[in-house]
Amino acid sequence: MSNRDEKMRVEDTVNENGGNHREIEIQDMDEKDTQTVAAKKDEKKAEKKKTASAKDKEIQKLRKEVDELKDKYLRQIAEFENFRKRKEREVEEFWRKANADLIRKLLPILDDIERSLESARRDQNFEALVEGIEMIYKTFLKVLEAEGVTQISAVGQEFNPEYHEALMQVEKEDVPPNTVVEEHQKGYLLGDKILRPAKVIVSKE
Repeated sequence: MSNRDEKMRVEDTVNENGGNHREIEIQDMDEKDTQTVAAKKDEKKAEKKKTASAKDKEIQKLRKEVDELKDKYLRQIAEFENFRKRKEREVEEFWRKANADLIRKLLPILDDIERSLESARRDQNFEALVEGIEMIYKTFLKVLEAEGVTQISAVGQEFNPEYHEALMQVEKEDVPPNTVVEEHQKGYLLGDKILRPAKVIVSKE
């Protein structure tokens, strides 16, 4: 009902029954309006409380997800660090074992050198000493070859800065220019990797 209709109803009541009825009607209207306003305030408070509660729940949910992600991230970091350390230990153990295997193969050569020296001191036989050293040299080369070590070809080869280190250049009429004519120190490969380039003398261009 509109305010105008309510006012007309009050005026009609006054005309019919007098001033007392008007006061009662106005008082009833005020009480109803007050109750309506209070009810609306209560509804707004309840809605705000409900909204705040929903926000709190959402914040708690997000915090829980952040904590879970943080925990997962820290666990992954720890697992990676453990993996890295384990791999480092495995690599160290591999090389330790590889070195031990190589040393075991070299020990018989050391034994041969000692026997050759003892024989040379005892018999004073130069030819026997040379023969013993040659045998030791061949044995040593076989051990290196078994490990994948090979000598770099030098004399007679075209100079290659990847495999050869030139000490000097000399005039050589009987060989093509830029050719290795002398080898001062042998070079070695481990597979395809250069352990040491050969130190050579090269003919001038």
